[in-house]
Amino acid sequence: MIYTGAGILHPAADVKILALTNLYPPHHAGTFDTHCQNVVEALRTRGHTILVLTSTQGLRGEQRDDEIHRCLLLNDAFGVPRLTAFPKLRAQEMHNTRMLLEAIASFQPEIVHVFSLQGISKGLIFTLRNARVPVVYDVFDHWLSNGVAEDPWLRFWNAPSLPFLERPTRAALEMSGERGRLDSKAPTRMIKGYDRIPGLYGDVKARAAVAPNSITAFRFDRIYFCSQALRQLTVRAGFSVGHAEVIYPGVTGDFIGPIKPAAAPMNKFLIVSPLTAESGVMTALRALNLVHAARLKISLSIYGRGESGYVAAARSFVVANQLPVEFLAVSNLNTDMAAIYKRHDVLLHTPEWDEPFPVTPLQAMACGLPVIGSTAGGAEELLRHGENALTYTPGDAAQLAARIQELHLSPALRCQMAETAQTEVMGKFNDTVVMDQVEEFLTVSQAQTM
Repeated sequence: MIYTGAGILHPAADVKILALTNLYPPHHAGTFDTHCQNVVEALRTRGHTILVLTSTQGLRGEQRDDEIHRCLLLNDAFGVPRLTAFPKLRAQEMHNTRMLLEAIASFQPEIVHVFSLQGISKGLIFTLRNARVPVVYDVFDHWLSNGVAEDPWLRFWNAPSLPFLERPTRAALEMSGERGRLDSKAPTRMIKGYDRIPGLYGDVKARAAVAPNSITAFRFDRIYFCSQALRQLTVRAGFSVGHAEVIYPGVTGDFIGPIKPAAAPMNKFLIVSPLTAESGVMTALRALNLVHAARLKISLSIYGRGESGYVAAARSFVVANQLPVEFLAVSNLNTDMAAIYKRHDVLLHTPEWDEPFPVTPLQAMACGLPVIGSTAGGAEELLRHGENALTYTPGDAAQLAARIQELHLSPALRCQMAETAQTEVMGKFNDTVVMDQVEEFLTVSQAQTM
């Protein structure tokens, strides 16, 4: 089921919500971690009382106030190295479990709203399962489809076989009953009987053979995804989430801007993306080089930070080919982006990976910009070639160059696509409609468990 925004119920009273997430601004990675903040602030505006439980990332120690508890510890994410030594890993898992249980006990939430657990103990899923509080999962990135299988704590306990040096430790802990005792302090499984999960933690052959919706060691009764593509990816990974709903992200009215007339120049192109090998930025630069060889004079602004080697290679390509390209940074993704879009004429959306859902073109469309985008990941659910955007095959620089030339030669098409896109965003993806859907999902989930 996909919410349409019809028949929305508005609760008569506020709901106490505990929001659980890995990062929370201003300490964030500039990616999907701003999603939780956007939802939390919108729900607070609607009168709900929310406590955010997140990590200590960006701080030297724990920090607590009435609205945010920054006390969880990260592992193997956002610059934090992978912790695998059993005593330290056990201590970290016990700490994170204790922080969650203390927050539930002191705040007494009516529902727990879980966002990204990338880098956070996945054993907290089992803690929440046993906490007797309604739980809703908002899945906006790959922490479930990919991250659970990489969790070192759950892998240690649930892998059918371990590296030679780890086998005696696990055998001794299980024979002594320590695993059972740990399940209340740092959970290792949903219940006894789910002691090994080959579909997630087995060898390559076992993982490849896992059937969709077949892993029953994790249960997510109330869950929604940001796209059908991410839901299907998670189903194919084996998780039983075929029942999950889809609530697409929204954009606020701050992004609504005028559509430029057909007579206006189309010179200033824009990319907003982390600069990584899967970003497609190098494909865009190669396309720009082809366009300049055809004597079409356009400039490109690239906003984003990323991997030093990739950035260096991109800059070298720009210098070697004398391309009019600027590399810039965004101070605040929530406050600065609308003005950046409005200073440009066209957005290039170039990812070459299974992006869950493309928020950047959604925002650009709201601002009135025509979009040329790759069809990777969830973009196929937003971009329709020749109707609300021009699309190209991910990684195909020649095809992208052709799309740029097509847009340049067809000003009427450019305006028509921008108008169609903006109308769709304002109707289907505006923040009010989306937050109505989120609010209804939360309140219905709460009512179902009362």
